[in-house]
Amino acid sequence: MIQIKSTTETIESKGGLILAGIIAKKAGLAGIKSSLVKTAGAIITSLFGLMTEGKSDFESMGEKRGSLFFKEALGLKYVYAKETERLYLARMSEDAQEVIEQLRASAAKIIRQAPLHGLWIQGKHYLPADIDTTAMDNSKTKKEGVSRTYQGYDGYHPIVAYVGKEGYMLDSELRPGSQHCQKGTVAFIKGFMGRLHGIQSGGRFLFRLDSGNDSFDTLKAISEAGRGHYCIIKRNKRRENDEEWLRKARRYGKRVESRKGKRVWVGTIEVHPRKKEEILEGVRCVFEVIERKTDRTGNRLLFPEIEVNSWWTNLGCEAEKVIELYHGHATSEQFHGELKHDMDIERLPSGRFAVNKIVLAVAMNAYNALKLLGQKSIEQKNRRKLKRKRLGKVIRDVICVAGKLVKHGRELVFKIHEKEPMLPVFLRLNAELDCP
Repeated sequence: MIQIKSTTETIESKGGLILAGIIAKKAGLAGIKSSLVKTAGAIITSLFGLMTEGKSDFESMGEKRGSLFFKEALGLKYVYAKETERLYLARMSEDAQEVIEQLRASAAKIIRQAPLHGLWIQGKHYLPADIDTTAMDNSKTKKEGVSRTYQGYDGYHPIVAYVGKEGYMLDSELRPGSQHCQKGTVAFIKGFMGRLHGIQSGGRFLFRLDSGNDSFDTLKAISEAGRGHYCIIKRNKRRENDEEWLRKARRYGKRVESRKGKRVWVGTIEVHPRKKEEILEGVRCVFEVIERKTDRTGNRLLFPEIEVNSWWTNLGCEAEKVIELYHGHATSEQFHGELKHDMDIERLPSGRFAVNKIVLAVAMNAYNALKLLGQKSIEQKNRRKLKRKRLGKVIRDVICVAGKLVKHGRELVFKIHEKEPMLPVFLRLNAELDCP
C-alpha cells in the first residue's frame, strides 16, 4: 500500500507554463498598457497563464497567489489576488478597445512564430481565413450582454476569424447573444484584412463564410479588396424554388457519381450578386442539387427529396473544387469547441460585458500559444507538417509536465524526470522558443 506524506519540496504539475511564459514575453503581453491601470501587462499575463492551463475563472487565480513557479514562469514580479485581478480588469474595461487592439497585435505576433500552412489550388498557394460566429452558453446568469442566442439558450454570440489549416485565431469580437451574425461583419472583415496582411504580406487569401453572411456588402468588401482576395460564401436560398433549381441543374450542371436512388448535379450558372443597380460581375454562383428517390437503406420515398446547396465565389476553379474547399470550412466548428470546452472559455467570468471582451481577447492569445505548442510538438524532420493537435491534448501533454523546482544559489532550475516521455519534446520546444 502506498503511503501519502507531505514534503517541503516545490513540486509543480504545470511545467509547460515555462514555455507559455516564453511565448507571452515574445508576444509582448507584459508591455500592454492601460491609461487607468499601471500594471495592466501583469494582469493580462497572469490571466493568459491561467488560460493556458484550461482555466478562466477568477477563483482559480486565487490558487496561484502563493505559487513561486507561476510567478517565475510568466516573468511576474508578483501574483495578484483574485479580488485585485477582478478590480483591475474592471478599471481597464473603461478603455477596453485600446487594450483589445494591443491584444490583437500580440495574437498576430504569436502566429508569426508558428507553423502556418495553406491550401494549394491549381498549383497556387492560398491562406484560408475562416470567419464564423458561435454561441457561448451563459444561461442562468445576469451578465451584461447575455441574451437569447440562435441555439435557443441565453449567452453571447461572438464572431471569430481563424487563419491557416491549423486554425490560429487572428481576430475575435464578443457580441450580445441576440445580435445577428451579419451585423457589424463587414467592418470586422475590413479590420481583419489589415491584420491578415500583417502576418503574410502579398499572396492569396481565401475567405470562407456561412450563409448567415450571404450579403452583397460582404461579397463586395472581399472581392473589391484588391488582387489576391478570394471568397466562398454559402448562399442563403431564401424563397427560391427547389423544383426550379432542379431544372436548372439538369440544364447547366454535370451529373456526378452517387449511390443508387440518388442523383447529384454540380455546376456554375451566370448569376451575380446584385444590389439595386450595382452588380458584382466577378462573383459567380456554384451549385449542388441532389435528388433522392430512395433513402440510404434503399426504401423508396413517396415523393422525391430535393436538396439545393449553392455558393458565391470569385475563384476560377471548377465547381467540384469550390464545394470541396467550402467543406473544409466546417473545421472551424472544431476550433470553436477547442476554445469553449478544451480551454473552458464558454462561461465568461465577469458580469460586465466590457471586461468579458478583454477576457476573450486574452483567450485568443492563450489559444494561439497552445496551438503553437501543439503544432511544434508534432513537427519532425521528413514528415509532412499538416496534422493538428487538439488543445485539450496540448494542455495534458505539454502544459501538464510535472517536475521539481529547485533553487541553486540565485538561479531557479526546473527538474523533469529523465524517463518522462515528453522530456525530449519539452527540451526541443524550450530551445526553439527561447532562441532570438
